[in-house]
Amino acid sequence: MMKILATGDWHLGNCFHGFDRMEEHAHYLDWLLDCVQREEADVLLIAGDVFDSSNPSAAAQELYYSFLNRLNERFPALQTVIIAGNHDSAARLEAPREMLERHRVYVRGIVRRLPEGEVDWDNLLVPVTGGKEAQERAWVVAVPYLRDGDFVRGMSYAEGVSDFLNRALQEAGRKKRPDEAVLLMAHLYATGAEIAEGSSERVVIGGAERVDMSRMECEVGAVVLGHLHRRQKLGNRSNWFYPGSALPMSFTERTYRHGAVSLTFSGGELAGEPCFHEYTLLHPLRSLPEKPALLPEVIEVLSKLPDAGEEGVEAHMPYLEVNVLLDAPVQGINKQIEEALDGKGVRLCRTAIFYRTQLENETGEMLESVDDLLTKNPLEVIRKSYLNRHKCEMREELVVLANRAIEAARKEDEE
Repeated sequence: MMKILATGDWHLGNCFHGFDRMEEHAHYLDWLLDCVQREEADVLLIAGDVFDSSNPSAAAQELYYSFLNRLNERFPALQTVIIAGNHDSAARLEAPREMLERHRVYVRGIVRRLPEGEVDWDNLLVPVTGGKEAQERAWVVAVPYLRDGDFVRGMSYAEGVSDFLNRALQEAGRKKRPDEAVLLMAHLYATGAEIAEGSSERVVIGGAERVDMSRMECEVGAVVLGHLHRRQKLGNRSNWFYPGSALPMSFTERTYRHGAVSLTFSGGELAGEPCFHEYTLLHPLRSLPEKPALLPEVIEVLSKLPDAGEEGVEAHMPYLEVNVLLDAPVQGINKQIEEALDGKGVRLCRTAIFYRTQLENETGEMLESVDDLLTKNPLEVIRKSYLNRHKCEMREELVVLANRAIEAARKEDEE
């Protein structure tokens, strides 16, 4: 049997509302090392967005390479396959490729081409082995985040990526033996996947980046995807999934569960259901009060928080978002919040100000944060406005027109 552990979306080097998260990422990677040992994994898959930026800090890179070094020292037989995500610099991630492969670490960031211009499909196919005497064998189709120049010209992004995946899987199908599995690992936004409104994942207006995975024509033993931070499976396929991010990247993601997913293959077939291994956050996210409240009520809630000096509090201070409800703007709110939290065992990230707004339909009162309004997807604002006014969803042709108007406004603003 071959055991595979899947993770992704680490975002090393991320700062959360001004707080350095290096300690948290180190804590997660320590946990992951132990998880590899507990599961006796043969293969570790990392589905992109290793770093939070294409130009990561020296400290973030040191953490990454230190992890790979410790991984190799503790598990010299382990094979690790890594793809670049949209946050990564593909060239930077691949730069030490030759050296890393000596330690059974296989990085795929760039779509390489043969001299005649055709994609080098063999470069994307990584053979892995496992089980007793490495008798079990599989092929990992390692597809990094694709950009417009990586697929056939004239196709939309979604069509181009879907075509690319099919062709890569066809090549794997030609190579594999009947008793060998094929696993696809890619970094993309799959149609049907769930994403929290206001989440930090970058999604193009109108869903132009959404890839229809149902168009895949080749048999595949499992699909491991990066890009969306919510751990989830696609449709009713338990073996097609996002393992989720290492840490929550915004307060809208505070209810997400984090960790890694393991799979077992035997004779080229998936043995049982994928298993989720949950990681406990070093610094969880809290949003208080859960529903926006008037300032006096908020101050009372904050006064009941534990002090920083209490036992066990200092090491696990949560990130805090404070929700305040107002009827009209009030000066000095941030100062009052900071004074109420003085000496408390929390990390204040932001104060979210909400105002009461009355809708014209029968939905009653709706609360909108000023920050939320500023960061909302313009298309979603238009959709909600249309629904409130006409009591029905926008037709597809109207959505297309709205997208064109949004893009035109963006281009004009850039000029």
